[in-house]
Amino acid sequence: MHRSLVIAVLSAACASRAQHTVALYEGGDYAGAARTADAELAGHPGDEALWQMRIRAALALGDAPGVARAYAAYRTQLAGDDDRELVRDLAIATLGQALASPSPRVVIAAIEAVEAAELEPLADQVARRLRDDDDRVVAAAAVAVLHGAPDAPKAAGDMLHSEDAEARRIAVDGIGKKVGALAIADLEAAAGDPEPPVRRAAVRWLGRLKDRGAVELLTKRLADPDDAVRAAAASALAQIGPPGGPGLGELARRALADRALAVRLAGIELVVAAGDRGALAALAEDPDPMVATEAAIAGGGGAPAARAIERAATAEAWAIRAGAANLAVRALGREAAVALARRLAGDPELGVQLAAARVLGHAGDRAAAVAMFAAALTTDHRIDAAVDLAAQDDPRGVQALDEAVRDQLHGAAARAAAAAAHRTARKITPGLVAALADDSAGVRVEAAGALALLARH
Repeated sequence: MHRSLVIAVLSAACASRAQHTVALYEGGDYAGAARTADAELAGHPGDEALWQMRIRAALALGDAPGVARAYAAYRTQLAGDDDRELVRDLAIATLGQALASPSPRVVIAAIEAVEAAELEPLADQVARRLRDDDDRVVAAAAVAVLHGAPDAPKAAGDMLHSEDAEARRIAVDGIGKKVGALAIADLEAAAGDPEPPVRRAAVRWLGRLKDRGAVELLTKRLADPDDAVRAAAASALAQIGPPGGPGLGELARRALADRALAVRLAGIELVVAAGDRGALAALAEDPDPMVATEAAIAGGGGAPAARAIERAATAEAWAIRAGAANLAVRALGREAAVALARRLAGDPELGVQLAAARVLGHAGDRAAAVAMFAAALTTDHRIDAAVDLAAQDDPRGVQALDEAVRDQLHGAAARAAAAAAHRTARKITPGLVAALADDSAGVRVEAAGALALLARH
C-alpha cells in the first residue's frame, strides 16, 4: 500500500489518535496496527481515520471477513454512506499490485480496469507494460495509454501485426475506439484478418465510422464463414447506408436468407436503411417470430407486432418466449406489455419468469416483480435476481450481492461475477470491499475495477 494513500486519509483532528496505527502499518506490523486501531476505536468509535486504518490493516493481512466487518461498521458510523475516496484508494492499491503480477490474464484485467475508471495514478505503471514479453499485455497497455504515453501509438500499431490473434483484436478494437477515422486503412486491412474475432472488431468499427470506402469489403464479409462477422458486416452496411455500392435491398435479401438469426436480424437494419416499408410489412409475417417481431416494431408496431409477439410468447423454445417479454414494451406499448408479462410470469421456465418480472418492475407492477426476483435468489439465477432487486431498491438484492461476492462454495468465477454485478446494481457493499482480499487474483481485480468505477458516481 502506498504511503501517500495512508497519509491522505488522516485529518488534522484525528491524526494524533491514528499516528501509532499508521506507524505500525508502515513498519509492516499489520496485525499490530489492527489491534491498536481496535483498542483506539473502543474509546473513539467515531474516528474516521482509525476506521480507515483498521480497514487497510485487515486488507494487508488478507483478512477478507475482517475487511467486511470493519467496512460495515465504518459505514454505519457514516450513517449508511460510503467513503468513496477510501474505496478508490483501496482499488488503486489493489490494481497497482495486479499490474505487477506475472500472470498476463491478471495484468490485462487490471489494465482494462484502470482504463475504464480513468485511474491517472496508475498510468505510468500501465505504460511500463508497453515493454512486456506478452503481446496481449502490450496491446492492452498501448490502448489504455494511447493518448498519454509517447511510445503507445507505435506499440499499438505494431500489435496490429502481432502473431497473437488476441493481441491483434485488442489493438484493432482500441484503435477503432480512440483513433477513429484516422485508422481507417488499418481497420480495412484488419477486416481480412485470418481470425474471426479480429475481423469482427474491424468490421464493427468500419460501420460505426461510416466508412463508405469499405462497402465492397463489407459486402464480401456477408459471405464470411463466421456467423458473428456476417452479422457485423450487415449491421455495418446498414450504418453506412446509401448511396454507393450494391443496393441495400439486395444486401438485405442476402442477409435475410442467412442461416444465423443474428445475421437475419441485422438484415432488418438493412431493410430499414433502404426505407423499404413493404419489405418490413412482409417480414412481420416471417416464420421466425423474433425476425417478425423486430420487423413489425421497425414498421411501426400495431396489429402485426401484436401477432408476432404472440407467436414468440407461445414458441417452444424458452429463449424465444423470454425474448417476447424483452420486446413487449417496444412492440405493444406499456399497458399491453404488462398484460403479456403477467401471462409469462406463470411460464415453467425461470428465465422467462425473470424476463417477465423485469417488464412488470419497469412498467407497472413492482410488487409482483420484487416477489419473483426474491424467489429466484435461491436458484442458479441468484446474481441476476439480486441485481434486479437492487434496481427496485429492495435491500434483499444488495444483501444477496454482498453474500455472493463472499461465497466460497460456488468458486472464484461466481465471486468474480458477483463483483462485476455490483457495477450494474450501482452499489458498494462490505463484501465487495472485502473481495479486495480474496484468495483469487481475478476476484480481487474484478472487485477493484467495480469499486473504482462506483467511487466515481
